[in-house]
Parts: sequence; C-alpha cells; structure tokens
Amino acid sequence: MVVDENRVKSELEKVGIFINDIYDLVNTRDPYPLAVPVLLDLLKEGIEHHGTKEGVVRALAVKDAIGKASPILIAEYNRVPKDRMTLRWAIGNTVYTTITSDDVDSILPIVKDQKNGISRQMFVAALGKVESEEAEDALIELLDDEEVTPHALEALGRMKSKKAREKIATLTSHSKPLIRKEALKALRKIS
Repeated sequence: MVVDENRVKSELEKVGIFINDIYDLVNTRDPYPLAVPVLLDLLKEGIEHHGTKEGVVRALAVKDAIGKASPILIAEYNRVPKDRMTLRWAIGNTVYTTITSDDVDSILPIVKDQKNGISRQMFVAALGKVESEEAEDALIELLDDEEVTPHALEALGRMKSKKAREKIATLTSHSKPLIRKEALKALRKIS
C-alpha cells in the first residue's frame, strides 16, 4: 500500500491531530505523542512521495519517538536507494534524536560502509549518545574517514573517550580547519 500526503493527514485526524501538511508537525514546538505511532505505521506501510516520506521521517525526531522509532527508521534507511542521499541523511538525523543502546548493532554496518557516503554523518554523531565499547571502537576507526571525521570527533568528545585521546590529539594539526577545530573541542571535553 502506498501512503501519500492525504492519507497521512487522514490518519492523523483519527487521533485528533489536524495539519495542512506533514511539515506542520516538523515545525511545531508542541508535543504530539499521539502522532508518533501513526507516523511509524505509515512509514512501515510505505510512503512513495519523497517529500512526504522525508517529512514523516523528520516529524519523528521527537522525544516521544525515543525507543520506538529507530528500528523502523534504520530499516527504512536500508531500503532507500543510495542515491537518495538527502533522505538517508534525514533518517540519520532523526535517529540522532531517537537512538538507544539497543540500536548500536544496527547502526554499525551503516557507519562502516563508505558507500553510504555523507548520509552516515548523523548516525556517526548519534553513536556518541550511547554507552557502547563497540560504538567507541567504531568511532575511533572512523577518525580516518574524512567524510565523517568531524562527526566521529564530536561523538568521541561526547563520550569522553579516553581511549581515543591520543589519536584525536594527532588531528589537532590536520590540514582541514574543521577537523582541527573538532579535535580541539573533543580533547577539551575528554580532559
């Protein structure tokens, strides 16, 4: 079954949420816990329209989706063609909000596969929000992957990774200013 914008609106109306389009949810500061299960069901059913799908993904970047959304989002990420980089990045951005330690094993293959390109960035950053030795080790490896180095540095700094300190210190003299800056920030957080 293909879900479109009208179906999204109709399903949300059933739980008392009235919108003009999905970006009304994305752009509101008001909580909408009743919408989360509806949006997750719609995503599982399949949304063909790219803008609607991205809107649903972005609307799930809320506290009420923590512990519920990541497995469905990760499955969706793995279905989306690699050339749909913006949507794949948006999925990672939402997982940054919804990640739990249970998601690490599903995220590691995504971040380690360089064919996923820059769409990995927010998945990498998300790993810094969970306590996991596997995530920490993967992030240290990713310091050598310049597409995600700044995000790995941010994640390792958030983790206060003593294990990464020496390698991070070497990046303070990197040729790219952003990497130097993130390395210095990470070291300050670790120290």
